[in-house]
Amino acid sequence: MGWLTKLRRALTHRQETGWIFAAVAAAVYGVVLVIGHVHHEMWRDEVHFWSVARDSNGLWDLLTGERKYEGHPYLWYYLLHLASRVTRSLAAMHLVTASLAIGAALLWLRYASIPRLLRVLLLASYYVLYEYGVMCRAYTVGVLLLFVFCTLYHPYRIRYVLLAAVLGLLSATSMYGTLMALALGFFVFSQGPRIESGHSLDGRRQLVLPADWLAGLLMFVAGLALTVVTTWPPDDSAFRPGNPPPVTITTIQNALAKYWTAMFPYGGLGDWNWPGGDHLFINSSALAPIIPWLGAAWFVLWLVALRRSPRLAITYGLGALLMATSQHTVYPAGWRHLGHYFILLVACIWLYSRHMRTRAPDGLLHGLFVVNLAVQIVTGVVAWETDYRKAFSRAGEAAQFILDHHLEGQPIVGDTDHQASGVAAALDKPIFFPTTGETAKVIVFHNRRSSTSPAQILDHAQRLARAAEGRALAVVNYSLPLSTPGLTTSLLYSGGPGIMGDESFNIYQVTIP
Repeated sequence: MGWLTKLRRALTHRQETGWIFAAVAAAVYGVVLVIGHVHHEMWRDEVHFWSVARDSNGLWDLLTGERKYEGHPYLWYYLLHLASRVTRSLAAMHLVTASLAIGAALLWLRYASIPRLLRVLLLASYYVLYEYGVMCRAYTVGVLLLFVFCTLYHPYRIRYVLLAAVLGLLSATSMYGTLMALALGFFVFSQGPRIESGHSLDGRRQLVLPADWLAGLLMFVAGLALTVVTTWPPDDSAFRPGNPPPVTITTIQNALAKYWTAMFPYGGLGDWNWPGGDHLFINSSALAPIIPWLGAAWFVLWLVALRRSPRLAITYGLGALLMATSQHTVYPAGWRHLGHYFILLVACIWLYSRHMRTRAPDGLLHGLFVVNLAVQIVTGVVAWETDYRKAFSRAGEAAQFILDHHLEGQPIVGDTDHQASGVAAALDKPIFFPTTGETAKVIVFHNRRSSTSPAQILDHAQRLARAAEGRALAVVNYSLPLSTPGLTTSLLYSGGPGIMGDESFNIYQVTIP
């Protein structure tokens, strides 16, 4: 047997019997992740979760307290709260996220009955490498639990209660975790009930519901109910869902365009524009106008590729529909949200391979997967490299400047509040937020908020300085006037540009003469 034949067999090998391949590949992936985390400066949406979890009064407080203003389920907060009992350092978030991502990679590499080459390539794709690998968000927990579900699922020995427990936890990771749990709940619980002929003389048939199926369904519903009850925002939350806009042709076109964007994130070989929505063909004068139709065609192709398992095709279609609906009615999608179209698809491919274990590999399914991976690998590498070179946020740098110059003892005014809260988190110190009139390390997303002006910021700094030996700091993501009657204002620090343009800060020393 020639070496080319051996290589081909090794790359197309689908069933692992041991852990060596998975461990080696996951170790390489882990090294890349660790390097990425070392050079990733967390932004406000990452840091905020840590602040809430770290400063909570306990797990019950997280379940029932001000966390509900966020509109995010409880599980990620729980994990971070437990980690914060070991250390209050933000570095713990990097460790938790990398560990979860590596765990998900191990399961994928060891148990997915998919050619080895495709399993390895997925680890370099945009969402797995960067969005859910380097970024420290709850969605990484969702990926791990999704892969746990796929690992535990067996088409001939369905463990309803165990799978329901995993789906309940998945629903507690994020809104998209809940939507994926609903779709996979259909996949699991549409199997089990059966029609049997009765033993009576009239031969009437009866519906049989197995006891383990009923127990699993009860646990599944209970898990979903717990997530919804403990997550639904109060009436005065800034994230309380309002009346959704009407559904129009434009709404459908936008949803299809978002699907294409999700499947083909691409901004070329230059710096990755994370706040933007770059995708394949965005700059093509010929193809950009028909992006919604390309999205529709790609979605249909995937449903066709899953055709030999109609239940899985329906599951993916249902999940995609739920996601599109949530983007229209609840919150428009960023990359962290759009990635769930792809991650749910990966799970469906995995489950499809379990159902088709004795059949020949599906050329269309693997071909479509390769096309998605080819584009996403380029974007994944570019995004990782961009984050390696450029600061994602300057909040940590601003906090370090304050610590290095021993200024942390002064009262601090921070604005805009959500952006400046990253500085408070890094300092582990309450600061005054004029937007809400509250002094805290963590902002609460209620709707009692007001806009502020530079003059108001300086007025608040002056008020705080009077109560603190005549000195206070103003940390803002814009410029303040240096000439104000009754105050001496000097610029101590000005942060350079970052990937998040609104998280570059100026630090002013405000002194009462």
